[in-house]
Amino acid sequence: LAIFAEISVTTAGGPGVASTNLAFLIYARALLQFDVGGASAGGMVAIVIANIVAAFLLRAVARNLEA
Repeated sequence: LAIFAEISVTTAGGPGVASTNLAFLIYARALLQFDVGGASAGGMVAIVIANIVAAFLLRAVARNLEA
């Protein structure tokens, strides 16, 4: 999320979709395309992916602490 402001101010996600990230795509879907449901689904997918990655990282750390 830290890079969202830089993308929004400097390039607005362009040219095309060359400099977009997930946070900017969710913002654009909700506020520029008026598709709040799609943006909400994108946000939920991002949360699920972050939780899966966190679970793998926690499992790896736990294995290293046991060894």
